[in-house]
Amino acid sequence: MKRFAWIVICTLPFGLMLFGQDFSDQLIQVLETYKAENPVAPGVSAYVRSQSNDLEWSGAVGVVQRGGEERLRPDHVIRIASNTKTYVATAILRLVEEGRLDLDQNLSQLLEEDVLAMLRKDNYPVELMTLEHILSHTSGLNEHPADSRYEEALISNPQKIWQPKEQIRLCIEWLDPVGQPGEIYSYSDTGYILLGLILEATTQKKLGPAVRELVNYDQLGLEATFWEYMEPEPSQLERAHQYYADYDITSWHASFDLYGGGGLVSNPKDMGRFMEALLNGRVYKEAKTIEHMKSRGTEPYRLGLMRVLLDGVEAFGHQGFWNTFAYYLPELDLCVAGSITNHHAANGRLLAGQLVKVTRENLAKTSSK
Repeated sequence: MKRFAWIVICTLPFGLMLFGQDFSDQLIQVLETYKAENPVAPGVSAYVRSQSNDLEWSGAVGVVQRGGEERLRPDHVIRIASNTKTYVATAILRLVEEGRLDLDQNLSQLLEEDVLAMLRKDNYPVELMTLEHILSHTSGLNEHPADSRYEEALISNPQKIWQPKEQIRLCIEWLDPVGQPGEIYSYSDTGYILLGLILEATTQKKLGPAVRELVNYDQLGLEATFWEYMEPEPSQLERAHQYYADYDITSWHASFDLYGGGGLVSNPKDMGRFMEALLNGRVYKEAKTIEHMKSRGTEPYRLGLMRVLLDGVEAFGHQGFWNTFAYYLPELDLCVAGSITNHHAANGRLLAGQLVKVTRENLAKTSSK
């Protein structure tokens, strides 16, 4: 099995080694076991960090491309799909902090008239659908990818350039509302396209650069994160191929998932570092903002954050359609992030849980020394 890993060796003040090659080998074994059980995925990579325990690890197994020889590295970038939603939600809440938006504003105050007309045509009560509802997927809005015709269109013409209002229109034409605002949780990519339009209208900038500025990638040290097509791709980055069953989607035009529900390219290290900084309050100016992000909404979704249990411990974060994930566990001061390069492999949350389990066991061993 081809592998690549590095680990920061950490020491106690008295020089006692806490983490070493054995721990690294255990984490790599987690990746290898997952890949062996999911051979449909050419490669698997992950990142683990606990700042308070001076622990930082990255690892990868497999290859960059199906049938290829180049081995996957932890720094290879991938489309992170719906993990993008957390960045979009963060940017929206930064605008709330600045007083430029309000979570209680309704869509009739935030969207252009042509978009509102489409929503009203399908009996969406736009005067009752608030920004908070859209962030938490409780607006009653359906989503265009839920209709099989969208997948059929992607496969038949993967180079088609989609437009955000076209995707909203398809949601309206194909599907009915799922409920009244605030009534139920129902995940909606279309809703986050609306948030993308709101971000652009509020900032008067393209979505990618607007999110970059509001989240402040530079301050967070996110060197491998960029918005596809809307920002130049850093020249030093190399991309791993990603798959949908037997389809290599790497060359598919990114516009099929670009306008808020997805759009970012990154790698596990950047994803994990972002989630850690966000949940530790290093992105917002006010402490209450991250508390609102974690607590408002419903199960299993808050404001751009999923709340799950990993190895029995509360975690906040997100997952993406292309089997990417990034979670932070406040109780352990631990972030785990990863990428599996085929959508049809087992849910990445299983891998995240195994990474947490092995790390917890090693943290417990070191704390008892």
